[in-house]
Amino acid sequence: MITSTLTTYPGKKIVKDLGIVYGYDDKLRAIRGITAIADYLEQALSDITKNAEKLGANAVLGISFSMTDRAIPAVIGTAVFLENEI
Repeated sequence: MITSTLTTYPGKKIVKDLGIVYGYDDKLRAIRGITAIADYLEQALSDITKNAEKLGANAVLGISFSMTDRAIPAVIGTAVFLENEI
């Protein structure tokens, strides 16, 4: 599964737009600190890829991250199906 903040992907073309997908880290943690942000985002990215796979996507593009609510860090993007450019 390709995940990227880019809206296009080098060497690939979008053949199907499957819609917006989201992911978040819903684990309640006693302490949320700067040192663990990578862990929160990794969980949210795992969640977004699972949601995209359910739609038949092989990539999620245009991913943006929201850390404004430190209780539930979230990511959002567009699930797409990519093919190699000829």
